[in-house]
Amino acid sequence: MTGKQFTPNWSKHPGLLLAQVLEARGLRQSELAERTGLSAKHINQIIKQSIGISSDVAVLLERALGVTADIWIQWDAAYQEFESRRKADEALTSYQPWADQFDRPTLERHGILDTTDTGTTAVDKILKFFEVATPQAFEQTWVRPSVSFRRSQAFTVHEPNTALWLRLVERSAAGLQVEPFSPRALRGVAKTIPRLTTMSVPNGFVAARAALAEAGVALTFVREITGTRVGAATWWITGDRPAIGITARQKRPDNFWFSLLHEIGHIALHPRRASYLDLETPDYADPAEAEADKFASDLLFPGDTTDRIVGARSQHDLILIAAQLGVGVPTIAGCYGKLTQNWRIVGKLRGSITDDDIRTLETAVASPAAQLR
Repeated sequence: MTGKQFTPNWSKHPGLLLAQVLEARGLRQSELAERTGLSAKHINQIIKQSIGISSDVAVLLERALGVTADIWIQWDAAYQEFESRRKADEALTSYQPWADQFDRPTLERHGILDTTDTGTTAVDKILKFFEVATPQAFEQTWVRPSVSFRRSQAFTVHEPNTALWLRLVERSAAGLQVEPFSPRALRGVAKTIPRLTTMSVPNGFVAARAALAEAGVALTFVREITGTRVGAATWWITGDRPAIGITARQKRPDNFWFSLLHEIGHIALHPRRASYLDLETPDYADPAEAEADKFASDLLFPGDTTDRIVGARSQHDLILIAAQLGVGVPTIAGCYGKLTQNWRIVGKLRGSITDDDIRTLETAVASPAAQLR
């Protein structure tokens, strides 16, 4: 059999091949033991498929039987791989409830799953997307580590979908070309954000993304996923490369721009700050959150602007303040509503982020060269 090519069934134990070779040669197990110097028990254990064939044993079998060592090694390795995958597939079945927690439309929208993927195929793809081997590893890698999230205090956060959103942000941001991170440049970019609020959200996002890339920050958009209630997040992809992910949470331009500046504040004020993913009740007593809020407010509403906004008596007054500041009317209107809780006056002025806007933002992320409006 020397030099002959095999196309074995890799699901079979190499002991089966050994038994067939011995039968073809008319050799007893005891005789093979004598020829190889192995114990009769060792030979019997291989044939009974209790143990495999090591590389050392493979060389001995090559000398005694003429079947090259690489055939024994490849057969054994393939069998071990097959058995490992079989056991892993059995484990995947038990992981199905874990995989079912993730939002299926999101998984399909981002190409993580095909519409036809079910059962262990879907579980395997989700694990590979998160680059983990088990749900326990997912918990250690994606749930316990942290990222700074601004979330509603009134609702429970869906942990698997929040991790899914974060992974999508990481994947998207990792593909962006950005300059080396510069805190000084970032502060300069932050000052330009307020005037972008006069643009449509999609166009303003594209401008902000380009400006932040020059400062070394990757900005990306991933639409909100069911149960996450995430508006934006900061995430250090590496120790020196920060990223910001943002959604259209609440579908209001004023919320969108304030969240973006809040996250810029985190990076500018707390460089290389240890990120955390808090999936329990958010800690709004954290001084860093207050500092980031103040950072955003000072840029959008400098000086006595908030006093002027509170003192406005009509939509006309709010529009004039926006024009004088060079800030979008929705931003001023949103501030008025938050400070006075009189949303009736500013309802129409706040505007909204439409489903078309969200699709346009996704197009901008997927294809930066796409023409927006």
